[in-house]
Amino acid sequence: MKEFYMINADEGHGVPLFFDIEWTPKLPEFNQVSENPSRDMFGDAYQAKIDLDVFYGDAFFEQYIVSLDFVSLCDLYNCKYFSVPLAIELRKGREASKGYSLFFVQSRCSILDVGKSKFALMDEGLLRPESERQGMPVVYDRIEKFVIRGGVDEDLFYCVEIKQMVCSSEFKRGYLERNLAGLEFTKIDGDFIYAPWG
Repeated sequence: MKEFYMINADEGHGVPLFFDIEWTPKLPEFNQVSENPSRDMFGDAYQAKIDLDVFYGDAFFEQYIVSLDFVSLCDLYNCKYFSVPLAIELRKGREASKGYSLFFVQSRCSILDVGKSKFALMDEGLLRPESERQGMPVVYDRIEKFVIRGGVDEDLFYCVEIKQMVCSSEFKRGYLERNLAGLEFTKIDGDFIYAPWG
């Protein structure tokens, strides 16, 4: 069975987690927590004016920006995604040192084996009228023991349970072998606890 890793931004690699971006044209509105954006929502190309002096790294999932090197890695592992050409302009009209794209993963997977895992659900429905509770997505308040179900074959995907990007150990190895930067990986194993609210 494959091993999987939760992906987070690497706070120590030198680019701030949050930075101001002016998009041309403006990005469409979407909520990746509830559904994937579709390619037809986007234009043919975008420009991002980023309020930084230097910009380096290969994956900024919060801003949907990845390097062309990261896109090549995704192609190698047959990841499901779409990308849109992106020109980056930094302060004082400087250009980024490498090529970048807008990037949207299209794989969504539920990987939790609910029969073998230990978790608590958040009951957001109690705050809503009965008529609105039907069809609400499950929200995990805490996953104390995260057992991954069999049959998950994707190498990069949005994980429904933890609402974050997850990758396989093979994808992580490819990322590290290419000396890409910007991400850190937390193994989803017996020691992994999902507790978004502490």
